[in-house]
Amino acid sequence: MRESTGSRPSDLGIFLFILTILALGAGALRKELALTLVGGVFLVILVFSVLSAIILGSIHSKRVRLLSSRFLNRNILAGKNAEVILNRDKVGKGRFFRLPGILIRYELRLTTRDGREIRHLFDPDGKDEASYSFPVPERGAYYGEADRFFIGDILGLFRFYLPLPQDKTPRILALPQAAAEPIPVYIRSGGESQRQNVRYQRTDNLIDHRPYVPGDDPRRINWKLYGHAPSNELFVREGEPEPPPHSRLIILVDTLADPALYSPAAGRRGVDLLCENALAIALEYQRRGMELSIGYAGGSSIVEGTGAVLAEALAYPAAQLATELPAQAELPAAPADRGILILALPRTITESALDRFLKKQAVDLVFLYEDDKLEEAAQTCVRLYSQRAGVHARQTRLGT
Repeated sequence: MRESTGSRPSDLGIFLFILTILALGAGALRKELALTLVGGVFLVILVFSVLSAIILGSIHSKRVRLLSSRFLNRNILAGKNAEVILNRDKVGKGRFFRLPGILIRYELRLTTRDGREIRHLFDPDGKDEASYSFPVPERGAYYGEADRFFIGDILGLFRFYLPLPQDKTPRILALPQAAAEPIPVYIRSGGESQRQNVRYQRTDNLIDHRPYVPGDDPRRINWKLYGHAPSNELFVREGEPEPPPHSRLIILVDTLADPALYSPAAGRRGVDLLCENALAIALEYQRRGMELSIGYAGGSSIVEGTGAVLAEALAYPAAQLATELPAQAELPAAPADRGILILALPRTITESALDRFLKKQAVDLVFLYEDDKLEEAAQTCVRLYSQRAGVHARQTRLGT
């Protein structure tokens, strides 16, 4: 919904107005010149602030609507700086007319679906294309359907603003950084593409080996070679003249943050951890030659591609803090012939989008947490979900 042109006093402005009325009233009743003068000074400040903002807003209204902004790079890593350009080509080279004590600013307004906000003010006067930089500290898809041209006094008593409509699509995608180390993954879901029933021959041959991929029989792992392999990789004995198993994996991020366990800020941080670990797993197993796909609650489809494409997809998941069923975003449908790994947060809710998804497919489910207070909830989740047919549930404590 687009905003309309508006003006409003601040809390300080309202307080000063009340103080002005009291001072003028007390001065008149008690016939004290000092109180009357104080009230008069406050009244002049208030009237000047209001009239200046309204007059400048009227003068600049047509010119302001010719301003436009664009980001130099839509995709950035969370924690880095974004750069925006204010395009003044249609506005002209002249500076905006100002009055003493009155500020004129361009206000950039960005929000995510789960309540993260970015507000950045900068002076609109400058070169034809002035570049401004500001930090984007947290992951997310940041939308901003309307920026604002802001006019207000330096005391912050009164403000006048003009909305500047923008694109409804995400204006910035703050991508997650991959977790330092991917969590261990043992995939038992999927179809024949996982080769879960591979015939093998026992051998102590230390020459014919290949990297382990989910779906390999763990009995084929050569543990003697584990300590000598670079990066402590797992290798399996070939043992038979057949090509390595073709493994395909879908990683789904369930974004429900149970309000009984997570505050809004903690819920957003929890979903960040899911995305960071999903990306780490994807990059690691892509390096091993697997086909990786990413999906998330609220996403309409499964995303396939390189690491950069998967990282972009993981900017979109937003923490769901509502427990009402209509408010919960569903997990996207996934092919049954692939291994499916779902990363989720511990919860006390027993009926959710995750539960509805599990009624349809066999999956590997991992509950991630980093706070010791959530360990009991994670253990309870593992016990409950492990009782479901086709669900292989476990928990992982991060940061240990």
